[in-house]
Amino acid sequence: MRTWLLYSNMLYVMSRSEPKERMTFRLNPELAAAMRQLPNQTAFVETVLKDALGRVCPLCHGTGDATGVHLSVSNFKQLPKRRLTRREASQLKALVRLGRELLATHLDIQAESTDCELGFRLARADQLLLSGRIPHGRSEVNLAH
Repeated sequence: MRTWLLYSNMLYVMSRSEPKERMTFRLNPELAAAMRQLPNQTAFVETVLKDALGRVCPLCHGTGDATGVHLSVSNFKQLPKRRLTRREASQLKALVRLGRELLATHLDIQAESTDCELGFRLARADQLLLSGRIPHGRSEVNLAH
């Protein structure tokens, strides 16, 4: 208990030049243990918070509410007529799920001329998040971004 009191007094003395306000928050034990290893926890938290607060979400514009955002997927009917393999369909489904988790707004799918591959571009507004190809008949997805 005395160590905490000494540490608290040291922080108070160090911060006299600039008025500060004490805040308390809860952390999971692993994160708290990692924080205790830092040489200056206060400076670290201040730096991270200033950085995070300086960025504004491009979708909710800082409100924290992005309810109007939905993923628009390009029309499959425009692709050349061929059946998707089970693996391709599974990979497209996973890509749509990833797009929704990332709050992407566009998933464009094009037929690539080489080897019947499907090309894709996943974007949020004008920001490209991920692009690549889903090869026909092979299991791996080729990512470009």
